Amino acid sequence: MSEFKIGDRVKFLNRTGGGIITKIISPLVVHVEEDGFDVPTLTKEIILDHVDDKAGKIFTSEYKGEFSEKEDKQSNELIVGNDNNVEKIFLSRKGQQMDKGVYLAFVPKDQVWILTQGFDVYLINNTDYYVLYSIALKQEDGFFKGEDFGSLSGKERVHLAELKPAQAEKWANGTVQLLFHKDNDDKIFNPVSYQLKIRTGKFYKEGCFEHNDLVGEKAMVIPISTLKDNSVFVEKDQEKKLLEQIKIEKHDIKPIEHKEVSFFDKYMVSRREAEVDLHIEELTEDESKMQAFEKFNIQMEHFRKCLDEAIKRNLDKIVFIHGVGQGTLKKSIEDELNKYSFVHYFPASMQKYGVGATKVIIGKRP
Repeated sequence: MSEFKIGDRVKFLNRTGGGIITKIISPLVVHVEEDGFDVPTLTKEIILDHVDDKAGKIFTSEYKGEFSEKEDKQSNELIVGNDNNVEKIFLSRKGQQMDKGVYLAFVPKDQVWILTQGFDVYLINNTDYYVLYSIALKQEDGFFKGEDFGSLSGKERVHLAELKPAQAEKWANGTVQLLFHKDNDDKIFNPVSYQLKIRTGKFYKEGCFEHNDLVGEKAMVIPISTLKDNSVFVEKDQEKKLLEQIKIEKHDIKPIEHKEVSFFDKYMVSRREAEVDLHIEELTEDESKMQAFEKFNIQMEHFRKCLDEAIKRNLDKIVFIHGVGQGTLKKSIEDELNKYSFVHYFPASMQKYGVGATKVIIGKRP
């Protein structure tokens, strides 16, 4: 097999210059684009250019491979590109309404019997930016093992892994890091570091896999970074914009108010709903040396804090995932909820959460 693939940047061994591989004829012959011409070239007469690694593609010339023009207007269609693992994405009308960002998707191989055949893992770049990514997964010994790295052009997804059902837990804990690049833009985003923490039980509940317009089928999709929430490192005319925000009243300069990120923001699943996991491993880094009463106090304190914030924000619904255990935590949560006349609670969806979750409906306060 040839070591080369379409899109590789190469150098000539027997003369100066180089180009980009546009076609694979055989393991011995490829077409190299040089100065606008496709030149048949023996593979033994070229070598890979050192910048054409997974990360280097961002900083070289624009990719000129050929993609199929076929597009299904009614549903999401994936057009396979020149990289064996990278596919162009074409979104349906609903898919185009999704937030621009980067997503991690676990797609069941069998869309009917969700949990039987395992999953395909994709990183999806639903933006117009080039994205440089690095993924590391936490091992049993606590070390992080680099799983994959590379780059994605705008509107592309890459196939990261094919998992059997028993292998899914491997992806439950790790990190995803992203760097956004565009040749001409009015702002530069800060790099994104996302801690990947998925409760392993979600891989074994069909209710956690719902139809998603980004992939066009049932999947568990995790938003790694959305552009609207990305912090900006620097932007065009930044100083001018800051001066315009300063209000001067009677020669007193009032400081600009910056919106702080609340601890509660990560629990928001929609504008009016939240979902809070009260399992102790989600609330502390190391619970191994804690006594049972210490764990319980931390869980109840966090429950009260989240409930108060949900009421303060006038949310409609908040789900508390507390697990089963001996029922002590659930009973204490219900006792607290009974103190509020405008709060009602019910068992949450068993299909999605199992039997260890409580749905709280927040009514109008008197």
